[in-house]
Amino acid sequence: MRVLLLYFSGTGHTSLCAQKIKDAFLAQGHEVVSYAYRASEPFMEDVNAFDLIGFGYPIHAFNIPEAFYRFMKAFPSAEKPFFVFKVSGEPFHFNDASSYIGVRALTKKGYRLVGEKHFLMPYNIMFRYRDGLAKQMFLYLGPLCQAFVMGLCAGEAERIRYRFGHKVLSFFLRIEWIAPKINAPLMRASKKKCTHCMLCVKSCPMGAISVRKNGTLKFSSKKCAMCMRCAFFCPHDAVGFGILNPWKVNGPYPFDKLLPDESVDPHFIHEGMKGYFRKFLPYFRKQDALLKEKGIPNPLD
Repeated sequence: MRVLLLYFSGTGHTSLCAQKIKDAFLAQGHEVVSYAYRASEPFMEDVNAFDLIGFGYPIHAFNIPEAFYRFMKAFPSAEKPFFVFKVSGEPFHFNDASSYIGVRALTKKGYRLVGEKHFLMPYNIMFRYRDGLAKQMFLYLGPLCQAFVMGLCAGEAERIRYRFGHKVLSFFLRIEWIAPKINAPLMRASKKKCTHCMLCVKSCPMGAISVRKNGTLKFSSKKCAMCMRCAFFCPHDAVGFGILNPWKVNGPYPFDKLLPDESVDPHFIHEGMKGYFRKFLPYFRKQDALLKEKGIPNPLD
């Protein structure tokens, strides 16, 4: 089977998820072609050359990023099966309907939804997750992608129900799509911290950052998707993210260092815990049951 993976990733977590899904398909002997969405790089593949197509994105305010929705809406028509994978920092059902409009757009073009999965990865906005939770989420990512791919190949992949109330909430919160137009003009690169390394300019998937004649950075209100990539990866924490600056998270999660570090306990979400993260327990119980059903070892055992 030839599989096409198309995804939008700001701070890299959806990209990590796409790679794990690709690895799972490859392990079963399938061929995989990946395409990371960038506004400046048009999609050139022939969709009819593939047997299965996957679309992935990070959830923004319980919604699909506008740029990626436009990409899905403009995607070439074909009678092909497709699946959706989406990533967020919380497991709540408010996220379920984030894919509704994208799925609807593809269905109208002849595509047939065969599976959908919501994966958890640490926040890149609001507040930084503790190392133990980041490690737990990353440890689960690979096995859950494996289980999802097994379901897709067997014709029994997970599906998500879009409840009416969640679709209504998603509709009203789509106001987030106009937020970049308001926020981008307020974004600045600190004159004291910025070293003009141009990392943000080169890596922005939307091509939304440019350099003015006076050397300062300009953040485009027409192109910005508020994916947080520029602020997240700035090595000097120099990007001021406008009205969202108090919620900014700077610096990638060091998964490669957390995994071998035995001092970081990945049993962060556990039975008997209290507070906000107790609400995550149902999600992990469900995933544990899924892994057991598929015969995949639990990553915390």
